[in-house]
Amino acid sequence: MTELQELLLAAKAAGIEVEPCTCSDPKWPLRIRGKSGTRAHWNPSINDGDAFKLAIDLGIQIHVEGSGESEAVWADDTMVWVDSEHAHGDRRKAARTAIVSVAAQRGEQMP
Repeated sequence: MTELQELLLAAKAAGIEVEPCTCSDPKWPLRIRGKSGTRAHWNPSINDGDAFKLAIDLGIQIHVEGSGESEAVWADDTMVWVDSEHAHGDRRKAARTAIVSVAAQRGEQMP
């Protein structure tokens, strides 16, 4: 699954309406369709605030364990192993990865 597919499924799980972003920054492939017509970048894979909101909206509980090299992140009943090559010792990145992964799994199970 690509990162974009994972983000789309995570948004679906949380009921967040997203659309392709028209900016030229590849870090922001999606933006939220605001109720008032405003748009905002959305990428919980790189943004702590977006990841936190996604976890809260879906009721995902997070617990991070590890030495800083590799992290085991528990997101609800699912353990996501985030290796050092991906997280580079960044515990927040490991948590964001787990949140998006679990949210995408939930989105995948939805009709």
